[in-house]
Amino acid sequence: MQFGILGHVAPELGLSDWIDGNGKTKPFSLSDHEGKVRILYFFQAWCPSCHSNGFPVLKELLEHYQGNPDVVFASVQSVFEGFGANGPERRQEMLEDYDIDLPIAQDEGQRPDTIKSYRTGGTPWFVVISRDGRVAHNDYRLGVRAGVKLIDSLLDGSASVPSPRDDRVLHDEKRQTYHVEFAGGGTGRIEYRRDGHILHLLHSEVPASMRGKGLGGRLMERVLEQVEADKRKVRPVCSYTAAYLNRYKRWAHLLA
Repeated sequence: MQFGILGHVAPELGLSDWIDGNGKTKPFSLSDHEGKVRILYFFQAWCPSCHSNGFPVLKELLEHYQGNPDVVFASVQSVFEGFGANGPERRQEMLEDYDIDLPIAQDEGQRPDTIKSYRTGGTPWFVVISRDGRVAHNDYRLGVRAGVKLIDSLLDGSASVPSPRDDRVLHDEKRQTYHVEFAGGGTGRIEYRRDGHILHLLHSEVPASMRGKGLGGRLMERVLEQVEADKRKVRPVCSYTAAYLNRYKRWAHLLA
């Protein structure tokens, strides 16, 4: 499934502390590579999954697209915990340990800018950005085979990146239901019970024939965005909404 800011225009990173594999300053910005497919990898040096999955995938993708001027990679150590163990010096260690070379920055704080702007769920986190600057993948994992398939389709223009502007959110307050009409077809719904400003999320559903295409995540994102705009809170009841909100802490402020 796809989450985060899938379909949104990728926010500029706005970071200044970039280095390359030799430890030398190497400024990087998304705008410098307009028209290319851009892959971002967010990590923390002490993160076990970053080493068991994230870095190995990154290394294979780097090797696969080596020499391709239309594919650009960059990485950010996006530190929200363990500041002493994830200092800026660890970036160089990671590049040396995995024998890779790409621009890499440091971003840290209670909620680093990269976490806020890309709505990440933590680390590792992969972002793939299309030639036209929209987020085509935004999630914890990116398998090598799936990653190559996605990147190749973005390069040749055969991939269609859904835009949140094309998803239509309908709120039936009488029936206490949100409907989301997805760009490209299909409608999902979330049913709730209202108690003042709190919405108890009772049931979520996407078309059975379209499952496995990330619509469950898009349904949650669109509905939670509307809940946030309406200044309401939620309490998940059904297993899917509970699991989603437990995994993606960026929506914690909406929990009642």
